[in-house]
Formats: sequence, structure tokens, C-alpha cells
Amino acid sequence: MRFRIKHTTRFDYDSPAYDSHNELRMCPWNRNGQRCLQFELKSEPAGAILAFDDFYGNQGHSLSVADPHDALAITATSTVEIANPDYLNYPDVPFSRFLSGDGERGNQFYEFLAQSRYIPFSERLRKFFWNGARPRGSDDVAEYVMRVVCYVRDQFEYETTKTHVHSSLNEILKSGGGVCQDFAHLTIGLLRLAGVPARYVSGYIAPARFTGGDTLGEQASHAWLEAWLPGPGWVGFDPTHRCRTDQRHIGVAIGRDYGDVPPVRGAYRSDGTKSLMSVDLSIGLASDENAVRLLHPVKRAQSQQ
Repeated sequence: MRFRIKHTTRFDYDSPAYDSHNELRMCPWNRNGQRCLQFELKSEPAGAILAFDDFYGNQGHSLSVADPHDALAITATSTVEIANPDYLNYPDVPFSRFLSGDGERGNQFYEFLAQSRYIPFSERLRKFFWNGARPRGSDDVAEYVMRVVCYVRDQFEYETTKTHVHSSLNEILKSGGGVCQDFAHLTIGLLRLAGVPARYVSGYIAPARFTGGDTLGEQASHAWLEAWLPGPGWVGFDPTHRCRTDQRHIGVAIGRDYGDVPPVRGAYRSDGTKSLMSVDLSIGLASDENAVRLLHPVKRAQSQQ
């Protein structure tokens, strides 16, 4: 299945901005049955664009606009092909045997086992883990991961007003609701406490009209996680939809948490004090002229200072 994605982020300033420097992660990856067939990045006004690979192997871009400008629009256009997900064979590995390899995994996957900015090992998280998500020694690792993915979503409501882009997992535990970013952070925190390496994924999810699946709220920007399992290695799970990732999920970047992978992050100089951000995002089949368009006047996933 091939999808066409157009993602525009626009900043409007109350006074002209200049010396704008931005770090972007908007290019879909090439792995796990996904191929990025075409990617184009443009800005208005035009700026200097440089591609790079970050510490986690994500393709990023830097964008600099030196001259004064009243607004900055950044547009990424992609064509992505996604194959049917492979059937994965999970060997039966009880936790008692899995945890015997903690030392080796700790060295190999330290970043994805330790706490991070948005995933602190707080007292609130530890209590939630011990009261309902702690594995038994006889539990199969793969089955436990799927159980935790479903458990998190069953405990919390999908609520767009409960948290914000800078919320850590403590906010969803306190408020009882959140969005895909929060579900991913919380699930990752529980898996890391259990000794299972887990990492955050940013990307897109295709609307249900193209896939036949459930797409909660018809959101297109999305977040999920990958857990490291004995046998297959890194496997994608979507806590928001209580499932493994499939043809709906278009991956862009991985990191310890959201802080490593925001689509747009930057800074600029200005005599003004305010800016207004809006996001125009459309996703559809590459052969379909009528892609679903979602307009977000102030979207959660980007920032500029």
C-alpha cells in the first residue's frame, strides 16, 4: 500500500523573525517493510537545508533562514510504501530466563532501559507498576508486552485536554486521560521497569477510510513504541489502539521519548514576543486525489522558541 503525506508547519510572528535555525524530523524511514519512495522538503521563505543522521539513526534536516520574515512555512511531502506485516514467531521465553541476561541487555540498550526526561521512574509510576503491571517469573515475555500495551489503554481515556506536549507520564497517571504520546510514554516506562528495552516512535497513522482499521479520532500525527523481544528483536506496538503496528503505521523517527523526535524544533531572533503556529496535514493513498486533510490551528507536536 502506498501513501502520500503532505505536512506543513507554519509560524506567524507578531514582529519579523530572523536568524531562524530549525531541526526537523519529518522524513519517513526505510526499514521494517517500509520504503520512502519520495521525500521533498521546502520552506517559504527559502532557507539553507542540510540532511544528517542523528544518534539513533533517524534522518533529520537542519533549516536556517537568516533574513527577516513575517512568517515561516515548512512543508514536507512524502510517498511511502508499506508491505503487509510479517508473521512473527515469538519463542516462549519466561521472564525468569529473560532477566538472566539483564547485564548484556543493559550494556546494549542502556538508553532504552533507563529513565528519561518524559519517562521518569517516579514513585507514582513505580506504584502503578507494582500494583498492576509487574510480571511474574513464569510469564512469557512477548505475551507480557502485549498485555501491558492493552492494560495501559484500558486504564485511561483518550482525552486531548488532559495533557500537553511537555507532559511526562506523571500527568496521565494523575489526570486519568491523555493522547497517543502519553500512552506510549507510560507503556514504555512500565516495560523499562520490567527490564524490557522499549523506545518511542513518532510518525503518522493512515485514516480508517484507507485501511479499514480503527483510527481513533482520525488523527494522522501519531506516536507508538517498539519493544525488544527475544527472537524477532524490535517489534512495534500501538497502545492507543491496543495492537501491534500494521499497514496503518508510517514510521518517522525513534528515540528515548518525545524529546528526541519532535517534527520541528528551533529558535529565532525577533523584537516581538509572540508567534502563532498552525499545522496542515493530509494523508491518503498515493493514487487518490482526495486525501484526508486535517487542519490543526495549534498542534501539539512542534515548537519554536
